[in-house]
Amino acid sequence: MRQRIITGLLLAFGAVLAITLLPSHWFAGLVGVVVAIAAYEWQRLCRLEGLASGLYVVATLFVGSVLFYFLFPTGLVIVAVGALLLWLVLWVDLLRFRNHAAPPRSDTLRLLLGVLVLPLTWYAIVRVHASDAGPWLLIYGMLLVWVADSFAYFAGRAFGRHKLAPAISPGKTLEGVAGGLVGVVVVSAVGALLPIFATVSSLQLAFWSVLVALVSVGGDLEESRLKREVGAKDSGKLLPGHGGVLDRIDGQIAAMPVWLLALWQMELLG
Repeated sequence: MRQRIITGLLLAFGAVLAITLLPSHWFAGLVGVVVAIAAYEWQRLCRLEGLASGLYVVATLFVGSVLFYFLFPTGLVIVAVGALLLWLVLWVDLLRFRNHAAPPRSDTLRLLLGVLVLPLTWYAIVRVHASDAGPWLLIYGMLLVWVADSFAYFAGRAFGRHKLAPAISPGKTLEGVAGGLVGVVVVSAVGALLPIFATVSSLQLAFWSVLVALVSVGGDLEESRLKREVGAKDSGKLLPGHGGVLDRIDGQIAAMPVWLLALWQMELLG
């Protein structure tokens, strides 16, 4: 736990520095590197080997590049709504098999899923960052996921009795999710006082904040399902105490496109 906390704090500090100090094009490149690492870990969970593993990473970056070329910045609604619908479908499928093991999906289907969700996340993060007050809006969106995850962990440890999805992630509980949402509501109450949300009602901000947090739980569960399908404990070993990059950003992968949609609806993208 000590190692996990130290690594988490260093990653959060580094992320805040990158978000606030890097120009948009450099930041986009840095996020692209993170996505490439996540794509490499994703294909490992789909059992690719040799040249195919490298081609998968290239394919993921290519799809992201196509999104930027054809849809940046005007196509954000297409990206955000498409990503939200995709994660809602995945959430329903996850809940269908929450209490019993799902039939394993084909490696092809899981590979296709990765080559869709990772570029969508890349696009969403860079698009938010490039907007008016973008760095602070991006930090707030990421903070929602961090708070939801942290509060869920400690609430689950203290009060957890009812499993959320025991066949997918035995450690998660309904009480933990509730605790995470309480933390998110507190964050949204504080956020409503910030100048960047001066034109947004408190209820509107709270609604989107809670939705982003709920979708992030789906991202966490989906990655747990990927690992369970191949019998892996972690997606990688790059981050001490956390496993791989994918283990650290699974919630953000699902949440960021929804946060992009939220900012569009709240008319905060400029």
